[in-house]
Amino acid sequence: MLIDLIVARPMGLAGTILGTAAFIVASPFTLLSGTFKQSGRRLVVYPAKFTFTRGLGDFPGYMEDYQIVEE
Repeated sequence: MLIDLIVARPMGLAGTILGTAAFIVASPFTLLSGTFKQSGRRLVVYPAKFTFTRGLGDFPGYMEDYQIVEE
């Protein structure tokens, strides 16, 4: 849990900030290609959920089977 609090959460916050900046820069191009919603989820929503909504010490996908989801 301590690693999550000291390392993973700050890195998740940095990833959310960088992802938001990248999303803003890429927005005109994603609008043209029709991938605006998908890029928003990948660059902003997923890092924000990882940082702010999961429980402390809970790493989704760690030591679990995973499924590949095609959108």
